[in-house]
Amino acid sequence: MIGLKGPLSIPPALQEELSSGDGIARRLAPLVGKPFRLSGKTRTDGSNLRKTVARVLEETPGLPTPAADGAWRIVPPKRKGVPRLLREFVDTFIVTSGTSYNLQVWNRNPSQPTPQIEYADGSLLRANDVRLILVRVDVARHKIRCIVVATPEYIVDRFGKFGKETVKEQLIILPRARQQVLSMKPPILFYPDEAAVARKFSTKIIRQTSRIHDNPTAATTLRLRTIRDFVQSQLIGRRIEPSATKNRGQQLEQIVASGLGYQVTDADVLIGGYPDIRHQALEVKIQDAPTVDLGRYSPQFDEPVDGCLGFTTQTVRYLIALTEPKSGVCHGVVLCPGGRLAEHFVYVAEKSFKCQRSIPMAFFDRFDRQAVFNPPYP
Repeated sequence: MIGLKGPLSIPPALQEELSSGDGIARRLAPLVGKPFRLSGKTRTDGSNLRKTVARVLEETPGLPTPAADGAWRIVPPKRKGVPRLLREFVDTFIVTSGTSYNLQVWNRNPSQPTPQIEYADGSLLRANDVRLILVRVDVARHKIRCIVVATPEYIVDRFGKFGKETVKEQLIILPRARQQVLSMKPPILFYPDEAAVARKFSTKIIRQTSRIHDNPTAATTLRLRTIRDFVQSQLIGRRIEPSATKNRGQQLEQIVASGLGYQVTDADVLIGGYPDIRHQALEVKIQDAPTVDLGRYSPQFDEPVDGCLGFTTQTVRYLIALTEPKSGVCHGVVLCPGGRLAEHFVYVAEKSFKCQRSIPMAFFDRFDRQAVFNPPYP
């Protein structure tokens, strides 16, 4: 049985050993035209397809060398979103009938660079490295009609972005990733705004006349590099202590907003909303446990942000203070556009969720009786 204990459940020794998409399509080509009995039960059919694909990949030359014990680990907690067939880093999907096929990927955004497998040397296999094997089955004849191997980038380019059900999102900063930030000099994981956007923003902190929940404007939005200077000089080493009237997140929000030139009242920080300091398109978080609650909005998915014209969840800026749980001292900071968080940390959901993308069945008609990789398609 292919699963956690299956022969393909171990990743390759090196990412470079993964077969090319073309190579996988060629190895699976003999399955086209072969029988595949559908039971009508989604889990059973999915499991049978995974076993069939795994058997062919194992029996044909080109399978990567397995990684040694202790040389790798699965990053997402409870293995959520990680494909089963790790040796070739592929996921399998059954396409049947209808006018369109709803591609569903559980517990990860396939197009994001979210870490899935970490090697001992620090290298990563990411969610957007997974190849998707779409197998079309004739429901009347119970035979495989075609196989399309595709990258997430190909799916997005041809058919649009993946959407998802709305769930409460969380970000996991695992101990190793946290330590990597704390060992930096200075201890700030930093990415600037995109160059074209940053040129419109201010380079100097001034006394602000706007409130923190006002809509941002280019003229009053500070460049992330300028905010980084504030973080390095005033936030690293600072103690954030709980009190009877304010939680730690609200204290941090008030410290940051005041440092960026705003007159801040207790009422301001109690309002909430996203992002916390909307006038700077800046979301502020404290991390003193692995899980950081993101609420409704997650930069794992690129969505427009109400009240932040020109910003999306992936260009809204995140300031995450890494504090010591007992003392409350801030020892490090993550400061970057939301879209860069996936390169270092792991997204999880409060409950399982699925990413979806509709693909016209005419797409599969075009490649009937073929096994192809990222085929040309208008």
